Amino acid sequence: MSETEGTPRALRIGFEFHVPRAVRRNIHGARVDRALDTITERVLGLAAEDFPAAGKAFVRGEWVYPWTDRRQEYLLADGKAELVPDEDTVDEVGPGTPKAMRISFEFEVPTGFRSIRATEFNRVLDAIAERVLGLVEGLFPWASKAVVRKEWLYNWTDGRYERPLAPNEFNTPG
Repeated sequence: MSETEGTPRALRIGFEFHVPRAVRRNIHGARVDRALDTITERVLGLAAEDFPAAGKAFVRGEWVYPWTDRRQEYLLADGKAELVPDEDTVDEVGPGTPKAMRISFEFEVPTGFRSIRATEFNRVLDAIAERVLGLVEGLFPWASKAVVRKEWLYNWTDGRYERPLAPNEFNTPG
């Protein structure tokens, strides 16, 4: 018996559809919700067909206004960290707040299920990604850029903690 047998596994795929800063038009929340609902419905339908190993699905949909996004990429070599220039910032010039619709799907494979080959994993991710990207062109026409995040997770531990912060003049209603 392998030491990872019975380890919960999850296939996670996330999408971000970015609206350029220069789009000044208000995008109504109902329109975002309809797009999220349609994409969710279709991806859950695909999961039964393309990834029958899944026993559970979790969906997270967000409408994000990233006032600041300080994610930076570094190359690590010879004990030094070199910052990789962010080429995407060139497209995001102009007034306005950048906006993004983010939707993530997580399909959990029940413990004790057979091994899943990397080729099967990649085929599933690519199939779902291509279909979702095709849907977005009609459902969310404001998007000018899509970011796709693909992951295969072995949840040996899941150390998510929530901690309330002390009340202060900014975070207390009233």
